[in-house]
Amino acid sequence: MSIGASPIATTLAFSYICPRGGKVPLLHCTKTKWLARWVGLGTTIARKAVKLEAERSAAQRNNMSRIVCKFGGSSVADAGQFKKIKAIVESDKNRKVIVVSAPGKRNPKETKLTDLLYSTYDLASKGLDFSTPWNLIRQRYDEICKDLGLEDKLTEDLDSLEDKLKNHPESVSTDFLVSRGEFLCARLMAKYLGANFVDSYPLITFDDKYRIAPKTYEEIAKALGDENQLYVLPGFYGSNLRGEVKTFSRGGSDITGAILANGIDAAKYENWTDVSGMLMADPRIVENPLPIEYVSYREIRELAYSGASVLHDESIAPCRAKKIPINIRNTNRPEDAGTIIGPTPESAKLPITGVAGRKGFSMIYIEKSMMNKEVGFGRRVLAVLESEGLSYELCPSAIDSMSIVVDSKALDAVQDVVLEDITQQMRPDRIKIFPGIALIATVGHGMTNKIGVAAKLFTALAESKVNVRIIDQGSSQINIITGVDEADTEKAIKAIYAAFVK
Repeated sequence: MSIGASPIATTLAFSYICPRGGKVPLLHCTKTKWLARWVGLGTTIARKAVKLEAERSAAQRNNMSRIVCKFGGSSVADAGQFKKIKAIVESDKNRKVIVVSAPGKRNPKETKLTDLLYSTYDLASKGLDFSTPWNLIRQRYDEICKDLGLEDKLTEDLDSLEDKLKNHPESVSTDFLVSRGEFLCARLMAKYLGANFVDSYPLITFDDKYRIAPKTYEEIAKALGDENQLYVLPGFYGSNLRGEVKTFSRGGSDITGAILANGIDAAKYENWTDVSGMLMADPRIVENPLPIEYVSYREIRELAYSGASVLHDESIAPCRAKKIPINIRNTNRPEDAGTIIGPTPESAKLPITGVAGRKGFSMIYIEKSMMNKEVGFGRRVLAVLESEGLSYELCPSAIDSMSIVVDSKALDAVQDVVLEDITQQMRPDRIKIFPGIALIATVGHGMTNKIGVAAKLFTALAESKVNVRIIDQGSSQINIITGVDEADTEKAIKAIYAAFVK
């Protein structure tokens, strides 16, 4: 069993510069004798400083009452959904920052607007006729405008885009065109709500390693500084250091909302979707799974990464850094409380909070006698993967063997090179690829220091005839990952859920 450390979010701390030099925590400074003496001097500088501090504290209190609301594709699919959003926003005066995705499906047979934009780009970049997907895009926006009684039909924006695609397709990047789904939706939402439209493009900046640049949070604080104003922003994208539009991965509007919540020190981040919070298991696999009322940042990160699809796993860190609670809500049932995501609870009702699974992994198995005596063996193996741009998910090991779990699609592109390099450099006794692996994550703070959890889990899998290929538990003890054959994914999730809940 491999013991690994879970990622820990960075905690931001602020300090106040004392007259004597150095930095001390602000709350401490306000209590020290030097500040009392300093204020007691009655100087103009001191009075101004006290006034400034009072104004800053008041501003922070006002800011901390604001709520950031993100509405996903299903929540902005048509005019009827726009009206629901307006009612939700108007029902709480603290909902001041609204983030929207591109319009999603209105029915299962329909194509998402984002996918239509990808199709449009694919055709236009090849010099082919793109009128079929493009006309569907225009029709969607026209229908929303008409049904809401909005005069602005985005005609000028759409005409300009169409002209570029026809005459200068090389000037339009994939990210730019696809991001127009959110951009145009936010424009309409701002007009409908009577709010201020603010483009995410100049606010959210990616560095060369696709990380959020520090200046992002400063720009957000300035752009959204008036706590009395209502703002609407598009999700899913920002810009890189070269000034080009850059998108997040699919579902990235969740990340946009989290970054904005961090930037304004929001009181809460509400993520509005088409379900009333999270469930302990996928309802397509487990019949009527229990709802999750509260889940910690650490638990949701593990569950989201492992396949729970309600929230993008990268949206957790920005809120966790400032302990901003996240509330998963249902646009179609706003009366439902949903799921709250926050700091680690003191106690848990059940041993597990949830179980989720992901398919699409392969295991590289390496065996060599006396491996444990060969200094740097694991590092050199991982260096081979790094040289081919391949990241790994898990790396459980034994005395004379190690297994590396990687994404199957990523491995397929470089498999021959990786096997050859490891064989030449490490001279293993055996090396083999095992494809078709699914990773099942059983997550919960209730497992911590509780005897028998692992035994119950593996007994349940054995009784369901599920062969366990991989076992991995982090030292945090809130997550047990089991690797099984993809064909056993659903069976494994059902067995684990039944063992701990029913």
